[in-house]
Amino acid sequence: MNFRKHYRYLFAVCSGILLLCSYPTVNFFPLAWIGLVPLLLALENVKSWKTAFSIGYVAGFLFFAGLLLAISLLYPYANIFTTVLGYLLLVGYTALYFAVASVLVYHLPWQSGILYPLGVATIWVSLEWVRSWLLTGFPWGNIGYSQWNNQPGIQIASFAGVYIVSFVVVFFNAGIASIIRGRNNWRKELVAVTVPCLLVTICFIYGYVSINKDEKIQQETIEVALVPGNIPQIEKWKSASFPKIFARYLNLTKKVAEEKPDVIVWPETTVRGEVLSGEWKSYHSHFIKMLDGIGGIPMLVGATDLDTIGDLYNRVISVSPEGEILGKYAKMRLVPFGEYVPLADFLPNFVQFHPFEQGRTVNLLPIAIAEKNQNHNQTIEVGISICFESSFPNHFRRFVKKGANAMGILTNDAWFAGTALPELHLAMAPFRAVENRVAVFRCANGGYSCAVDKFGGISTPFVTPNTYKEFIVASIALSDGNHTLYTRYGDWLPILCVLLSLPWIIYTIIKHYSVIKSEDRQIERK
Repeated sequence: MNFRKHYRYLFAVCSGILLLCSYPTVNFFPLAWIGLVPLLLALENVKSWKTAFSIGYVAGFLFFAGLLLAISLLYPYANIFTTVLGYLLLVGYTALYFAVASVLVYHLPWQSGILYPLGVATIWVSLEWVRSWLLTGFPWGNIGYSQWNNQPGIQIASFAGVYIVSFVVVFFNAGIASIIRGRNNWRKELVAVTVPCLLVTICFIYGYVSINKDEKIQQETIEVALVPGNIPQIEKWKSASFPKIFARYLNLTKKVAEEKPDVIVWPETTVRGEVLSGEWKSYHSHFIKMLDGIGGIPMLVGATDLDTIGDLYNRVISVSPEGEILGKYAKMRLVPFGEYVPLADFLPNFVQFHPFEQGRTVNLLPIAIAEKNQNHNQTIEVGISICFESSFPNHFRRFVKKGANAMGILTNDAWFAGTALPELHLAMAPFRAVENRVAVFRCANGGYSCAVDKFGGISTPFVTPNTYKEFIVASIALSDGNHTLYTRYGDWLPILCVLLSLPWIIYTIIKHYSVIKSEDRQIERK
């Protein structure tokens, strides 16, 4: 291979690998702070937007191919051809955002000075936000998530969500690229690297101060028992296995009840709603008998639940100590091709089962907590994010803004057991906690069950399919009611970035349209 001819693509490959290694399973988050530098260097003085597009696409395709590899392993739950095709289509689609970002960076009117890193960061965050909602949204792989185990570095998320972390990381990358690109006139480019370094320093100082400042503040807590069960998906897939699975949850619940928690939690889609409503009388009687035996502990149960007209929902149901259903929340963000099929009349089902209906409202779930040393109960309201929903920060914050005293994530990650995807999913929980300054409990069948404090720290040991411990009781601090800037105003930063990016996006579109028209005229003349 001629290095001088192909070095730009080698640089793009380097960026894809560096960024990938900053995420689980390698988890070396410092690599993200330099991961985009090779790509930005590769874009220097490219001859055309097509070259910029292809360079960005190579980096994006390699990054997402590694990040989302587990999707191709969904066999035997779906046809192997369908899973591989779905994987390639998703990787090909998400890689487009790297390619479009590269084209827009190529067209930036400022290729040096402080405006260059500002422009690059603005473009990047704009496209991450667009990817979070376009075509139902797929926010996995936002560069900010690479910092999930960098606790001081993510405290700024309380201002503008994961997007502000992405902005700072990309800003720093572009500053480093600026000084390298302008190395022959480095004094002129000094401000382009000094300002990002100063901003990063301020962010880390703020992070350390925020964490240490709040250590002595006492908050009211509740004891939440997490019972993930950790049932292999191949077993959950078999309807004949349900009696055995149900018995396991009943037995584990009896064991954890001995530790006197305030509430017991089962993960996503543990049972059918008919078990809790009484329609399945035999299972319901066993459930009620278990509730009687554990002595007045309420529960939150993940269930597949039919409504009165036969529509199926993925729900979390709040159950009183007496077995009364106190409230339900139906999942609002469904997984395309996994829980429902877009254009179902024209496309095959990605995973073969009855599709879910979409929930319509953000419901808080009431839980009656028995107050210690008193004869009455305290009712708190909990917000629950179900599986894929926890990757949408703007959706998660709606529960907190509505008044949730605590937040939970219930999920079934057993689909991807043995891959990096359960940890990638876990990586989002610290951000949801920091963004809203609220403690989060996470109950995951086949994944990582734990508690996360309001500063994004994992405050308990993990319970996973590979740990000896089968359940955990975690102290969850209740919300103090003080909403963060992000809780109040949501995605204000990426929206601002989009507005600032629009002028050169429009300019780029007009310019390419003019070039295409000019080429068409030349062809007609010939």
